[in-house]
Amino acid sequence: MHYKRLATAGVAALACAIGTGAACAQSSTSVTLYGLVDTGIEFLNHAGTNGSGSVYRLSPGNVTGSRWGLRGKEDLAGGLSAVFVLESGFNSDTGTSGQGGRLFGRQAYVGLQSQWGLISLGRQINTLYDLFVPLDPVRYTSYGLLAQDAQFANRADNAIKYTGNFGNLTLTGMYSAGYDATIANGSEVPGNPRIGQEIGAGTSYTIGKLGMVLAYDQRRGTSAASAENIERRYATGLLWTDGPFTATAGYRFLQGTIAAPSLRAHLYWIGGSYNFTPAFVVRAGVYRTDRRDSPNDAMSYALAMAYTLSKRTDLYLNASFMDNKGASTLGVVNGGTVAPGVNQTGVVAGIRHIF
Repeated sequence: MHYKRLATAGVAALACAIGTGAACAQSSTSVTLYGLVDTGIEFLNHAGTNGSGSVYRLSPGNVTGSRWGLRGKEDLAGGLSAVFVLESGFNSDTGTSGQGGRLFGRQAYVGLQSQWGLISLGRQINTLYDLFVPLDPVRYTSYGLLAQDAQFANRADNAIKYTGNFGNLTLTGMYSAGYDATIANGSEVPGNPRIGQEIGAGTSYTIGKLGMVLAYDQRRGTSAASAENIERRYATGLLWTDGPFTATAGYRFLQGTIAAPSLRAHLYWIGGSYNFTPAFVVRAGVYRTDRRDSPNDAMSYALAMAYTLSKRTDLYLNASFMDNKGASTLGVVNGGTVAPGVNQTGVVAGIRHIF
């Protein structure tokens, strides 16, 4: 993503005006404004509540969610830095805020960073999101891995997080005292710290052309009645890069959900990408959800093509087909559903501009 530096000197001067001269003389401060807008025209069939009817619509965030944000850093003594990120997601088709109407729904955190890593506090992406974007064959477009399991791109309120990068090794861990503060009495409840609790950890390692990822994510229910209901995700994946060609494969085991603690489900995926030219890339993936002891399985096929017009603007065309078995209700779009057992096809073409 392209970032544009604000008037750093003016920001630093303002900080000095409200702080101490000695501190300002010893520190370097920067604040960056950044963002992107992603909007397309989408076709979906079987989009009605009873599985009938098609829809043509403007659709936001088809490759990456539209956003704007502020990112800042202050250099402190001994290689230590104070950092912050305030990132607001929005729906570019309507102008409304995303992530449940939050002002800074994508990220809002402050922390300390050194050669040993970053410790951050606030609303943050989970460890699955940290690690699995490169492992999705279509790179987290709305038709890919997220259509099978949206938790791979979720966030947590009230979170403390550690991220460390040591050469080819990345380590990350997160604890949230309540991952969804919009639910009344669903987080940070006195006397019951398990309500809305989330724990995550993961690692990635690269050896030459091969990359490997391993992660764990656990969430509890957001009420006193469901706090003992736990959903656990164990996920792993491989990434192979050789020149313009990339291949990926992954697996996730889901043990229970908040609503159905006895559920067990496997998710497998495989795919890859090829850069035909520096400006044109094609990605494709196949994803399968297999629910244990249940006929409600699903398989989806996704294709994503992008053509870069400049460093900041690209055009894209994405397509997907979701094949639902039994009473499965997965739609092709991230978070979307269809009538039980109904298949769905989606196609979207659009433009993305980064600033």
